[in-house]
Amino acid sequence: MRQRSRGWIMPEADMLSMLRFIEEKIHSEAVETHYRDTLIRLRAILENDLNDIRRDSSSLEPANAQEEAA
Repeated sequence: MRQRSRGWIMPEADMLSMLRFIEEKIHSEAVETHYRDTLIRLRAILENDLNDIRRDSSSLEPANAQEEAA
């Protein structure tokens, strides 16, 4: 099966850092509503990408273990 191609990719550590930053901004009183909505959407995109990365790497682990055992 062909994997989905992303137009951009961010390392997992950077995604986690960005998600913390976004959470701080979402809960800030200084952020206007339309910007908050955009931050919420960006957070959802990053969380989906992070989940995809983790799912892909966990699905590769059994295959890698089989290759190493051979």
